[in-house]
Amino acid sequence: MPVQASGEVERVDVSLSSSEGQIPPTVAKRIEASISAIGDRVLVGKQAQLFQLNAADYNKVLADIVNRVVVGFVVSDMQIDYGTDTRIRVVLQPVGDTIQTVETTIDYGNLSEEAVRLLQTDLSGIGPAMSDLLIGLPVDSVGWAESVSQSAGRSLLEQSLPEFQANIEVVPGTDTKVHIYLIPTGDIVRSGTVEFRKTTIPRMLLYHAVSRTEDAMHGLEGLPLRFVQRHSLQIAQDMKGILMDDSFIRRYDITVETELQSGEETKLKVDALTDRWLIQTQAWVDTGREGNRNMTAEAMLGRYVGKRELLFGEMRFYPGPVEWNIYAGWAHRFGASTVIGYKYDFSKDSNHVFAGQDLGDRWHLRYDRDFREECNEFGLSYKVHNYLTLEYVYTDDGKWLRLIANL
Repeated sequence: MPVQASGEVERVDVSLSSSEGQIPPTVAKRIEASISAIGDRVLVGKQAQLFQLNAADYNKVLADIVNRVVVGFVVSDMQIDYGTDTRIRVVLQPVGDTIQTVETTIDYGNLSEEAVRLLQTDLSGIGPAMSDLLIGLPVDSVGWAESVSQSAGRSLLEQSLPEFQANIEVVPGTDTKVHIYLIPTGDIVRSGTVEFRKTTIPRMLLYHAVSRTEDAMHGLEGLPLRFVQRHSLQIAQDMKGILMDDSFIRRYDITVETELQSGEETKLKVDALTDRWLIQTQAWVDTGREGNRNMTAEAMLGRYVGKRELLFGEMRFYPGPVEWNIYAGWAHRFGASTVIGYKYDFSKDSNHVFAGQDLGDRWHLRYDRDFREECNEFGLSYKVHNYLTLEYVYTDDGKWLRLIANL
């Protein structure tokens, strides 16, 4: 582009290079912006011809100003094409000691090992990025580099870890130290729990595996909710790995599936299923019921015939006075939440039909018809947690509240 001989300077463009190596792009951009600001202040609005006629003097003045502003570098060459669009080409040379190594440390505060491991995955590139940014710069230029590294570090964190703010501290030297302090933003996870959604084996047999998984879920507490949501699939798989590492689950080839429901109360929903067997044990206490059957222990063993058909035997024990009910029956499942079936009570020579309907994760509605007694029984239950359920029972003869321990 030819130099314009007349007219006012309207624009100043700056290009920057180094006589030794390459200045990191973010630092170069900051220096170019500063030199552009100098050019705007000195040149813009004035006649270009004035500078062209006195180019040597003005070049020297501008070089002196840049030397004062850009600490840690000196101008080794400067070429200026004055015109309406003025172009300044600057070559800088570093002076003094240069940064040889950069050690980046991250302060995770009080976050758990599980949370730190997730964060480290997202932050794997922060150390190399800081090294690329600072190595080779003059130590005396860290006044520049610190503000630039803070800006670049925050920009990188916004991309890889948007749920946190970062305070960045640079300790300059030939071996420069960068300290990053992470601060969670937004809503955080207050609690992490494990809940059974479906299981075909007694829950007490899974107690050890669930306890270890609950410890890991507690490790999510204090993390930003948006971070947990973004990593929900990975977290669910990690928790599944903890469950599958349990010796009992491995020995009996139990199929485990997990789903993370993130929220301030984050829940891990667990299915622990066998392909062929259904084993259930319960104990319950009735309050407000007349008669002697207010305490009961129940055990059921079933075998799947196909994916939806179940043949089972069931036993109920009443301790005071001692009585038994022995059942055999069949059940068929429709979809994921509905079941109907038939069972025969050998103790009372009685036929029963029954049905059950899941109402979400915690509520369940059931019905049982005893043809010998000509009695209908309805139960609406609510699962308090993995091992405790409350049920309201209504029959033709009365109603009561049942406390069920899921063993």
